[in-house]
Amino acid sequence: MFDQFHDLGLADPHFSQRLATGGDSEHQQRLAEMLLAKHLLDHGFTLASTHTGPDFKATKDDISVWIELVTPEPRGIAPNWLSIGDDNGVSSYPHTEIALRYTSALKEKHEKLTGSARNQGGYLGKGIVGSSDPYVIAINQHLLQNCFRTLNGISQIPTACEVLYSVGAQQFHMDRATGRIVDADHSHRPSLHKEGLDGKVAFIPADNFLNATYRPVSAVMALDLQEEALITTDPGTPKKEHLAAVIHNLHALNPVPPRFLPAQEHWVAKMSENALELLKVHGIPA
Repeated sequence: MFDQFHDLGLADPHFSQRLATGGDSEHQQRLAEMLLAKHLLDHGFTLASTHTGPDFKATKDDISVWIELVTPEPRGIAPNWLSIGDDNGVSSYPHTEIALRYTSALKEKHEKLTGSARNQGGYLGKGIVGSSDPYVIAINQHLLQNCFRTLNGISQIPTACEVLYSVGAQQFHMDRATGRIVDADHSHRPSLHKEGLDGKVAFIPADNFLNATYRPVSAVMALDLQEEALITTDPGTPKKEHLAAVIHNLHALNPVPPRFLPAQEHWVAKMSENALELLKVHGIPA
């Protein structure tokens, strides 16, 4: 896998050094690039890369998509959560902390595309990504979990959906007179609360795909890229697989076709006068 990654010209000049001598997080981040590349290649994509642009330009069936991968470090997540094993009993799932790592990754990679005070012009302004090119942010949350692997948040659907479309926890509507549940849906959560070191609370947007500034982002690919997916298991034993869900931007300037990227789930949105509906479309087995 390492040789193939280099032979295809996908490694930047510092890739090997950072893979071999970086810290644990950096090693996992570089490994994730190889795992995602192999995942795409195994599903029939051809890949190209430039040292000054997104990680991959993935092409299949005459459709090309730029993919920018990020593997967030577990900042703000309790170390005891990350070290929990199969026999450690019950623990609280840090859904808010994980969602905040998603929002930080989204902001960083969105600014890489569109530009910021530190990165003037971005990929679009520099002409690396064309104005009609689809651009996908791939967020690998492998470092944010322990042995409990999932892409879902408190909503019981992918955390990426929560921070892109304001999806909150499940809620039930009850008839006051009878006490019976008459409806169930998800609460509306347009922002996350984050307490700073000074004790002040900041409100972090969780409605990014409802924000016009995110229209150049075609989709977000939520991932848990796992080394175990490379291992051939004994007959009759379920093979480990990468978890993948693609959340499509309702207002994308350059949409990606549903089911185009290899993922178990694809999520598309429909907007009506009074509601936003998220629909899950099953995808290609990873």
